[in-house]
Amino acid sequence: MFELYTARKHLIARRRQTLLAVGAIALAVTITILFRSLINGFEGTINEIIFQFVPHVTVLPKDGESRIYLYNSLIDAIWTIPGVVAASPALSTTASLSSGGKVENVVLRGVVPDELNKISRIGLDYMVEGSLDSIEGGRRLALDREMAERLELKLGDTVRASFPDARSLSLVVTGIFDTGGFSTNYAYVSMKTARDFLGEGSVITEVQIKLDDIYMADEVAASLRERGYTAESWQSQSGIVENIQSRRLSNTMIMLLVIVISAFGIANVMNLLVLEKTREIGMMMAMGATSSSIRRIFLVEAGILGLAGGMAGCLIAYGIAAYINSLAIALSSGPGFSVYLIFVVDPRDLILFPLVTLLLSTAAGVYPAHQASKLDPVVALRG
Repeated sequence: MFELYTARKHLIARRRQTLLAVGAIALAVTITILFRSLINGFEGTINEIIFQFVPHVTVLPKDGESRIYLYNSLIDAIWTIPGVVAASPALSTTASLSSGGKVENVVLRGVVPDELNKISRIGLDYMVEGSLDSIEGGRRLALDREMAERLELKLGDTVRASFPDARSLSLVVTGIFDTGGFSTNYAYVSMKTARDFLGEGSVITEVQIKLDDIYMADEVAASLRERGYTAESWQSQSGIVENIQSRRLSNTMIMLLVIVISAFGIANVMNLLVLEKTREIGMMMAMGATSSSIRRIFLVEAGILGLAGGMAGCLIAYGIAAYINSLAIALSSGPGFSVYLIFVVDPRDLILFPLVTLLLSTAAGVYPAHQASKLDPVVALRG
């Protein structure tokens, strides 16, 4: 094909300018894909955290109340909802733990260990000393390793729990867990111990629900609200989904703008090429080349630059992502769970971005190509 042969000859002859144009596009595409891959990895990590630590739906006291009464009927109602795999009641309060002159504030939670394990698996995967089940044996406590270190507590030590309007209790440390920083300020006791501490009867402050599909949380929460309960999904409590989506959109728009700017740098390259090849264009016209053929030559050149830059950017981004993933860089770690810096490259991006750069660079080359096709052969031959 005449146009393709000529375009290839021009690009090879101007090797330096060609490499600079391709490099600019490749850099923009590389950065864009890496940013998107990082967000994909972050979203996957968040989902994993939600699956392991965060309740998908939390049922709270009704408006104007601080406790949930007759909670057994509530739990029975929860189990009638399709997709529920766990329902863990809890009686939570703020408390101060003191030992040897050191004091730390914690969220003291009265729980049923078997039910809590269905929500977060703390007693199954994250205990480093003792056990979570041990809290059922009286006034006993399980707390995070970081908190235990700050209070200089070991298994078997006694700690004092107190708070205004609560009954001070001496608790024996029978469990220490480590979730890699996700439950640092939580301490767990039995439901009976929490009720003794608060001087309460058969009440709770919340029910945590786990679902087999985390994205059904809003629907389940709405169903419980229709029954008169206060219920919040993990999405409404954290705003994580909206934050990820808005960040993904804003980063993608910024990066696409960078690609557009890089693509229109090709327009400058093409303008210079037209000026340099004016005499050659005149010769081709004199030999019978039509205006449309001249236009196609320069459009093909612009398209090749964009496509090559897009493909190179995809390959570089994929290589960088694979290399970083192979390093297994841990951002946070615990005995049963670690958070790694992960790049998840979407295969669709590897197809989409070369096409985007092809279209943008071709569009950027339209004006120079049009100017080349409108040259007067006689004037062009004079240079």
